[in-house]
Amino acid sequence: MDDRLTASTAASRAVRASAQLDRTAISARSGLIAAIPVVVMLAVGTLAGQPVAAVTMGAGALLSGVAWRGGGGPITPPLGTMAAAAVSLTVATLAGSLSGQLAWLHLGLLAVFCLVGGLLTALGRRGGVVGVQMVIAFVVFGRFPEDLGGALTLAGLVLGGGVAQIGFAALVARPPTWRQQRAALAGAYHALATVAIGPARSNIPAADALDEAEQRLTGPALFADQSAITLSCLVQEGRRIRIELAALRSYERLSEVADRLREAGVILDLIASTIEDRGRSNEALISRAERLGSWSSDAVSSQGGLPVPGAVKSRLAALAGQLRAAVRLATQSAGPPGLRHVAHPTRGSRLPLAYLPTDLRRLRASATVGSATGRHAFRLAVAVTLTELVAQRAHLPRGYWAVIAAATSLRPEFGATFTRGAERILGTTVGVIAATLIVVALDPSGWALVGTVGLLAWVAYSIFPGSFAWGTAGLTAVIVFLLHPVAPDSTAIAFDRGIDTAVGGAIGVTVYLLWPTWSGRSAERLLADVVDAQRRYARGVLGALVSGRLPDESGLRQLARQARIAYSDAEAAVTLSRSEPLRGIEPGLASTTLVGLRRLVYAVHALRADLMSLADRRPRPELAPLVASIDQALVLTRDHLQGSAGQAHLPPLRQLYREAIADPDIAAQEPVLAALDELIDAVNTVASGLGLGLP
Repeated sequence: MDDRLTASTAASRAVRASAQLDRTAISARSGLIAAIPVVVMLAVGTLAGQPVAAVTMGAGALLSGVAWRGGGGPITPPLGTMAAAAVSLTVATLAGSLSGQLAWLHLGLLAVFCLVGGLLTALGRRGGVVGVQMVIAFVVFGRFPEDLGGALTLAGLVLGGGVAQIGFAALVARPPTWRQQRAALAGAYHALATVAIGPARSNIPAADALDEAEQRLTGPALFADQSAITLSCLVQEGRRIRIELAALRSYERLSEVADRLREAGVILDLIASTIEDRGRSNEALISRAERLGSWSSDAVSSQGGLPVPGAVKSRLAALAGQLRAAVRLATQSAGPPGLRHVAHPTRGSRLPLAYLPTDLRRLRASATVGSATGRHAFRLAVAVTLTELVAQRAHLPRGYWAVIAAATSLRPEFGATFTRGAERILGTTVGVIAATLIVVALDPSGWALVGTVGLLAWVAYSIFPGSFAWGTAGLTAVIVFLLHPVAPDSTAIAFDRGIDTAVGGAIGVTVYLLWPTWSGRSAERLLADVVDAQRRYARGVLGALVSGRLPDESGLRQLARQARIAYSDAEAAVTLSRSEPLRGIEPGLASTTLVGLRRLVYAVHALRADLMSLADRRPRPELAPLVASIDQALVLTRDHLQGSAGQAHLPPLRQLYREAIADPDIAAQEPVLAALDELIDAVNTVASGLGLGLP
């Protein structure tokens, strides 16, 4: 793709992308499960003769379902995200209806909710969907001012609808806990197999999959797996395998290494299948595991390729040992699911709440106009409050839809904003036409109306993950008929929604154009964050090497995770910058820098793996000057990306390395030397590519 797109070309490409449909993401079953609670809530209120309660509970169930199925939602319902959405909907409903009588207070609170909702996009889809639902609830229920008692009633009805949606999804859509645990762990081992077989691919998905598997295994569960402790050990073994695979990535050009990695990939896939089959005998796995003994360092040769260094032989032997341990654990994890309360986590495992500090740090780092997320939050607050004022002054019949359109159209990125705005307008237009045709042809009422809402909700939820535009079309029609019991003129509702959506979408896009966020400029800062995160990780590993002490494995795992998150954020920004007008760092240079940073972190992984198996743990103060210079070089690289390094030159890393290996004790540690050599080469490559002077 051309790195020098004009703004008009980039915008037109984004608009064309709005009509795309990913058929593989469509799920009729998940759509039906999400639609049933909406119908039940509407039916319960209808039976009780309480149309307002019916609509309110239906809205709570509808929006909680959108937290699952909307915007690329997964097949399996994310109960944590849905619960967070239900709570935020309840709080926003209470605040919106209470403040509705005081225009100035309502407007101020709207800006606050937009700021919070915008900042939550820093957490990805789970944060973004919660933030959007929160703003929608505040805007909608702010049109129904109530005293404290009435506001609490509305909030309770919304919460009831959300709880019904979550409870039904948990009972019907999600498999038993033990099956979730095994499926998550098997997915992690399949991801490891992908890393081994396709060495050009990133190992970040495998790390994320292992985190997800650990989260499943350590979370409280009524019906947990009797083999949960064994499965937790498989998670830890998988982490060691991932680090070893990362360490071997630099030597994949060697035919012997490439052959071993392909064999490892096959074994990892077979381990995953064994985990899914509850440890049933797998003759192919057992046969291949028996041949792992030939991976000893003495048996590895080049087989006509380049000579295999001793460090590589040691790593291949270590990988073989880890694979044997994983095979043994996988075949031991047999037995029927037991009725236990909470699986006892292994040492070092982390509960889901352990990730809260990381999320809070990301939110705190984003709470500034210097970050893309912070600018998005501020821009969202301005656009939404401005649209609210326009709707009030222009006396739009149902102006809150214009406000919702502005809130849902704005995204942190240039391309996503234009794509989402076009999707919103296209979807609303199609939904308006569909609702009008249904009204003219059928004019449903009573139980026929409940059935119509159910059918439309099923269609919307089924298709939503595959296309925001077509999902919005279905959702628009659902809302039109959901409001029919309290506002019977459905044709007028549909027409007003179409006009208001166009107004709100136009305001949102205009605000973005007046103060855009360019991913290329964000990429510079995010790349600096990657360098800084990797520097902290490298300092933890290298510090243990100098001191001669065993590294704190849990602390290193946290540092590695922070580096992985930073790398993923930067990679996403660089990818987005290719579809935008050129601003900030050139996408090609950013991509080259990412490649170098990936080599750097793989070298640190390799050092970490070597330290765990190092026999000689004496302090090595002679390495201290080299370690300090590596840290200094990474600081200079970070500062250069931040624009504050000037014409700095790197310290003489290669010279310091040669001086260090002159010591016989250091020279005897061949695996450590190989990893240090790769680390120094990666640091010099990244720095020189960015224009820093080498000594």
